[in-house]
Amino acid sequence: MSSYFPGGSSRTTNIVGRLAYLIAPLLLISLSSFGQQPTCSYNSTAVIVHQEGLSERIGDVTVTCTGGAVGATESLQLFVGLNANITNRLDSNGQLTGITLTGASVGSFNQSSASTLNFNAVNYTAAALPAVITIKGIRVAVAPLANGSAPTPITVSIVGIGAQFPANGSNVIAALSQPTLLASLLNNGVPCSGSPLPSTLDFTTFASTSASSTVRVTEATTSSFTIKEAGADSGLRVLLNITGYGAGARVFIPDAIVGNSGTSPTSTGAFASSIAPGTYTPGGSGQLLLIRVSGADANGAGGTLALNQPAAATTFGSMSELTLTGGSTTATYEVVDANASLQETAQIPVFVVVPQTSCPTTLTPSIAVKLAPVSNVSIATQADPIPRFVSIAPALDCTAKSDCSAFYFPQFTVDTTPIALTGASLGGVQSANVKVGNLGPGILNFTTSVTYGAGATGWLSVSPSSGTNNVTLQVIANPVSLSPGTYTANVTVSAAPYGMGTIPVTFTVGPVGVTIQNVGNAASFTYGTVAPGSYAVLFGLNLQGATVTFNGLAATVVYSSPTQINLIVPAALNGQQNAAVIAKVNGSVSNSFTVALAQNAPGIFNPGIVNADGSVNSATHPATRGNFVSVYLTGLALANGNATGTVTVNFGTLLNQQTSFAGAQPTFPALDQVNVTVPSGVPATPNPVSIQVCVLPGAGSQVCSNQTPLYIQ
Repeated sequence: MSSYFPGGSSRTTNIVGRLAYLIAPLLLISLSSFGQQPTCSYNSTAVIVHQEGLSERIGDVTVTCTGGAVGATESLQLFVGLNANITNRLDSNGQLTGITLTGASVGSFNQSSASTLNFNAVNYTAAALPAVITIKGIRVAVAPLANGSAPTPITVSIVGIGAQFPANGSNVIAALSQPTLLASLLNNGVPCSGSPLPSTLDFTTFASTSASSTVRVTEATTSSFTIKEAGADSGLRVLLNITGYGAGARVFIPDAIVGNSGTSPTSTGAFASSIAPGTYTPGGSGQLLLIRVSGADANGAGGTLALNQPAAATTFGSMSELTLTGGSTTATYEVVDANASLQETAQIPVFVVVPQTSCPTTLTPSIAVKLAPVSNVSIATQADPIPRFVSIAPALDCTAKSDCSAFYFPQFTVDTTPIALTGASLGGVQSANVKVGNLGPGILNFTTSVTYGAGATGWLSVSPSSGTNNVTLQVIANPVSLSPGTYTANVTVSAAPYGMGTIPVTFTVGPVGVTIQNVGNAASFTYGTVAPGSYAVLFGLNLQGATVTFNGLAATVVYSSPTQINLIVPAALNGQQNAAVIAKVNGSVSNSFTVALAQNAPGIFNPGIVNADGSVNSATHPATRGNFVSVYLTGLALANGNATGTVTVNFGTLLNQQTSFAGAQPTFPALDQVNVTVPSGVPATPNPVSIQVCVLPGAGSQVCSNQTPLYIQ
């Protein structure tokens, strides 16, 4: 076997090399002092271990020694190096447990590094027959060494003091790791017609009345499903992560699952099998039996078996309800019996009870499976479970079952016809539709991703970015930040493991077209928020003669130039939160510009204040204290011509001065007027003083306009 892996691990080779360097002088002393020094070799029988495992027990390692004076006590010191971390449990003193040495006595042993053991004072009595020393129970973290589906060797190398060992510490294989778990899911989701709670909560009644989905778990190789062994906390476990069932759902699972090697396998009829609660018969070569673990944590650790392993033939039927938190929960099953000579599989049904709902349902449940207990701890500790496994989603088991194209699986389809779009630089978005579908049963979930060719990125999006079953996707190209040119990208729709498709997209961008760059209050020139029914200003490019819509409602254009449009925001937008603003010129469509909507967004025009004598307020025509002024603005919410809410005016530091009138200016649409008396207490300086109109609506916070200068005398 050493010729199959001639170089071994570089880490093991380095460790052994350092040890050999340290003990070489001692070996020379021993050789010069004793004429009959033993000669030792070592070997191991490779066992199959779980590739996903973090505490896998490797094969026994044997050290065979010959020579030495017959009847004399020979004493060795052994340095055992591995190519993986040692993960036996530590006791309260931090010492490794579960490792034994037979055929000799040992004074002590310790873990001299994460992957090295040091056995001190290994004593045996030399005899005519070779002495055989066996090291048992070493556990290692296999998962970090995993190499896809190829067998990964766990190697051991030994150097020692007190005997001659092979030069250079050659490696022997103590274990080969292979993948453990394969799986498939028939996800039937939540029926819109509802799923009733059976009158009797047993498997047979559930199977005949309630909706269910099924997870099928299959061994990647025979003997992958292992039962509890000496020194372990449990047998191999499988963990179901159940999500998306919603507050109105209840979920039930069987307490026991019988696999395909059982007398009668558990099944609800999924995967074209017969409906049966499962019958298990102990004895013989073993039948696959999984029992639910009660009280296991979210990683599948801890807890106790919900049922005892039967001593006689048993047909199971008991069910348990899982507690949903936010529509999610976990369920753990442990392998308590298996047949090591067969590739076994089992079906785990998940029953759902829900009331009838209107379609499409908003519940999008999913079920995922992995080995348990789940962990990322790859060193020796006191408390971490044995066995434990890294979190890896299993590969699809249909290849092993030869049913990948079977009628009971979802059938993914996507239109991969290339998309060609054209648009104007800085202009409006362009889009095309792509149909995604499921031609088979159950739920098929898909996700989308975008990859770009050379040049700019970020200009392409897909809506929705993910979905279930039959959906029409919108592929959206946005040229708002693109210079003229041709851009390419690929949209990939993945419904793994049921398939994927890639749609090439070409976007040809021409010269700058109709473009909106900003929208705001036409009086204050503050941007980002406007009020329905108010004057607004729109800045952009190529706008001459444009028509403008807010969420599809036509705005009243009062002024138009190539770079600016003044308009009245549609009053019918009242109550909405945002508006998509689009301009059109002779069939050319701009980009969509989003602006926030507010009931009140007051802005004072400048000049926009008229004195009591009818003159426009200015440095040469100041207002007189004690007289009123008229403030002209836009953006007040009105009802029957009057402002809705309390309107006040701030004069510098004199706040919330009462108004005599606040409402619509009767001559011009969208123009508002506020009449207010200039307080006698306004200081002489500064002059002008800044005034500001504020609105306190019936509900909500006060909103204030921009500040405008008022000259006084």
